[in-house]
Amino acid sequence: MGKVEYVAALKDAVGRLLSAGAKRVTLVHHNDADGLSSAAVLTEALSRKGFELERIPLERVHPPINERIHEAFAGRPIIYVDLGGRAGPVIAEINRGRSLTLIVDHHLAEDAGDPTVLNLSTELFGISGEKEISAATAAWLFALVLDEENRDLAYLGVIGAIGDSHERGGKLIGENRETLLEAVSRGDVRVEEVDGRESYHLTKFGVEIPLKPFAKSLTTLGAAGYAMGGPDLGVRTCLSGPTAEYEKKLAELETLKRERFEQMITRLKEEGLSQTRYVQWFTVGKGFAPMGVKMVGEFCMEIRDLDFVDPGKYIAGFQDMPTEIPGLGHFDWDLVKISMRVPSPLEKKIVAGERPGLAWLLPEAAVKVGGTIDACHDYAAASLIPRGREEELIRAMDELVEERLR
Repeated sequence: MGKVEYVAALKDAVGRLLSAGAKRVTLVHHNDADGLSSAAVLTEALSRKGFELERIPLERVHPPINERIHEAFAGRPIIYVDLGGRAGPVIAEINRGRSLTLIVDHHLAEDAGDPTVLNLSTELFGISGEKEISAATAAWLFALVLDEENRDLAYLGVIGAIGDSHERGGKLIGENRETLLEAVSRGDVRVEEVDGRESYHLTKFGVEIPLKPFAKSLTTLGAAGYAMGGPDLGVRTCLSGPTAEYEKKLAELETLKRERFEQMITRLKEEGLSQTRYVQWFTVGKGFAPMGVKMVGEFCMEIRDLDFVDPGKYIAGFQDMPTEIPGLGHFDWDLVKISMRVPSPLEKKIVAGERPGLAWLLPEAAVKVGGTIDACHDYAAASLIPRGREEELIRAMDELVEERLR
């Protein structure tokens, strides 16, 4: 399995979409930089083909959320991008054959086992979503199958890859590399090499923009601004470039984020993190509101190498899951979101195979406490679990690590 088989699957999916005869499509996408750039690729490509789109940004895939989407848009094609791969069977069960559903993803995945739900996660085709392909690059390949004129959207695949830190080894590789070379040939991206490591600069919009901070700004818009129109602004910024509106909203969100993060860092320095043998963890409750729940993961990433964090233990943060989801309304649940990251020394052990990655660890533990899982990587993972089962989840992870090391 590889790119040939993946492109063949994309051709089948595009053929199914075009033959469905529908002109309205619901696009469900993640709210980080890769999710926003993925949504931008598909928004532009499908619009050029005459489709009308309704975009729904999601922080997490969760059965009640999927139920509401598939009820509200039954009979209309639904496309998930940068999420949904692991939840393929659940989505198929919820869909019940009502809508052609395409999952364009790059995370670990399960085949949906349903002819109406096509799981196009690259991981099912042997293309690593950890380092070789971003969701935005996968979306670009989908767009190319839809119409070759979409080749000009290659720069969005590069944004997604940088947003997901696929250059951590020093440069983009695999399908991300092919997308990068296309963007460079069009004058949309410039590559700079220093001491064997590459940095990337977006030149698409007439000024040179360093891509790493730009991708971080998109995640801030989509995550900190999740309930404040940030994802829509992020998609528009991907397609049209930074504007005064972007600069103003970003400044507001950065100020809010910095204020809440500094408060939490002060608290953790004073109180410390809760500790078990392999995991260190904390709870923010509603402390990051009104920002979205992806912010607890961003916070874990920010503190992962600070001096009060144990460099050898997994980091877990819990944040209350709001009952109001933008665009979908109120939900009656009592959930917390767990986000996990790893300190740099532990990341090296995961790369070397000396410790299990989060893509295995968190899902295995989450299912033991009634959690739902999707879109996990080895170095960044998340789940929704029922409130009150946090310590049970931590114990389960300790036991799993112990078993794996034995």
